[in-house]
Amino acid sequence: MDSKDHLVPGTPANDAAPRQTRLRDKPQQRRARQRLDAILTAAEALVEEMEAEAITTNLIADRAGVPVSSVYRYFKNVSAVFAYLFEDLNEEIIAVIEDALAKSQPGWDDWREVTGSIITRLHGFLVDNPSYWKLLLVMQSSQQLRDAKAAMIDQVAGMLSDRWAQGMDGFSGGDPKLVGRFTVEIFMSIETRCAQMRDPSGVDEMFVELVKALEAYLSLYLNKVPPGPDGRPAD
Repeated sequence: MDSKDHLVPGTPANDAAPRQTRLRDKPQQRRARQRLDAILTAAEALVEEMEAEAITTNLIADRAGVPVSSVYRYFKNVSAVFAYLFEDLNEEIIAVIEDALAKSQPGWDDWREVTGSIITRLHGFLVDNPSYWKLLLVMQSSQQLRDAKAAMIDQVAGMLSDRWAQGMDGFSGGDPKLVGRFTVEIFMSIETRCAQMRDPSGVDEMFVELVKALEAYLSLYLNKVPPGPDGRPAD
């Protein structure tokens, strides 16, 4: 992710983002926003280059070319920086999912195409953003990171459950909220395992199994019965 891609407070769209609450101080001036962006860019680069547990506020400040006091101006500690980065990347993930759902035209077998598209695009995003995988590995190291992950799972699961509660994709036979949560949990657990793997071919094989696992699970609830005259699954 380039520095210009980091979303920092200062515009109406960004001000609505929940991650802004993690900032100890909100940058008002352009120079302050640029400094915060430099801090985030430095932190992300360090996450990609070294073990996250070894990153300190001093390292982030040195890489960003700012005093360490500037880091503490906006973040309580390194975990707070990581949580902000994680939520920053999550916004891109949500955009990928929303785009895939918006382009879908739910029908009899379309759910496999829709979910396949989402899974493939999300996996590609994670491969292209190795810092996300690295952050997944340190999720249990602090409450801030666990909270950020839980919020992301809730948001994505909510998007799926809202869709299925309307009967889209022929959903039936279960609680859409529970199925939505399990779907996201399965995806995240496999992606976390991928993050632990060093062999790229192993990651590809794991991804293939992820698709199989999700399709097998979702087939229990989606399009279980033939469609009625209106093209929707019959009761």
